[in-house]
Amino acid sequence: MAETGETATASPPDPFLLYDGECPFCSYYVAKSQFEARIGKPLRLIDGREAPDLVARLRREGFDLEQGMILALDGRRYHGAAAMVALKAMSAGLGRFNAFARWFASSPARVRAVYPWLRRLRRAALLAKGVARFRN
Repeated sequence: MAETGETATASPPDPFLLYDGECPFCSYYVAKSQFEARIGKPLRLIDGREAPDLVARLRREGFDLEQGMILALDGRRYHGAAAMVALKAMSAGLGRFNAFARWFASSPARVRAVYPWLRRLRRAALLAKGVARFRN
């Protein structure tokens, strides 16, 4: 699984976050975090279920949405736990959820340790909903 440092080519020009819109946890995180552009332009939120060409292109480059969300920012790609850590600084939401999310993502080691369990929860939720995996 690629973590960081890949050159962002053949992707939308704006910074974007690619996530699984069918995952209730992913959708909640994206909706509640209220990512704001502290980078000079808005962060484009892309539901991978609605962008199969982008999902396939990124998979060929080593970024599998089944293994974690993908953030493209400043010519680099962040995948899975690394994306969550990078997003921490962009979260503008208020309230307990956002305070917890920022605290959680403030430790890359903590995120790396817990992220595999978050992926398992995502998979269990999708199985319960009867939603298929992303195609290879």
